[in-house]
Amino acid sequence: MNRNFLVSILGVLVLFSTQNLVMAGNNPVSATCDISCTVVDIVEWSNDSFSTINLGDLTAEKKEVTGSASLVLYANRDVQIIADNSDAAQLSKDIVHTLITQYKLEYYGGGKGQTDGITADWSDYDYFLSNGSQVTHFPGEGVVEVILSVRAFKNTASAAESGYYTARQTLTVCWK
Repeated sequence: MNRNFLVSILGVLVLFSTQNLVMAGNNPVSATCDISCTVVDIVEWSNDSFSTINLGDLTAEKKEVTGSASLVLYANRDVQIIADNSDAAQLSKDIVHTLITQYKLEYYGGGKGQTDGITADWSDYDYFLSNGSQVTHFPGEGVVEVILSVRAFKNTASAAESGYYTARQTLTVCWK
């Protein structure tokens, strides 16, 4: 009986050892993967156009009218803004009747350590932003409000000059 008992115990030990070897093959195995992504240069407006600027009535008493509109600009790098300096940007009712038209560009970046630009003061439509207006990106914060202002005036007025005058200004953002 001792011999049978010994064989039984050895059989159990062999069975457990085999089971441990089989289970050892099921240990978890790891693999790593390096992942990278490049964020491309991004620049976009919050909308595809500024809201319409209605300057109101230019009269003998009110010889100058002004108005403004704004859009948010998103950029993850320094950019510059250029303007349309063609006759399309001058207030006119036809080829002969035009108003003195000037533009100004301002920025509101929210304070120090924010993406911002330098104000481009009043300039005639045909020279407005002719050298571009710089917007400096601040890392981690790429939002700035761009305020476009327009003013019009006429030194003298005649009855033939009365009527509805329109203009279209286009601002384009370029990489600096």
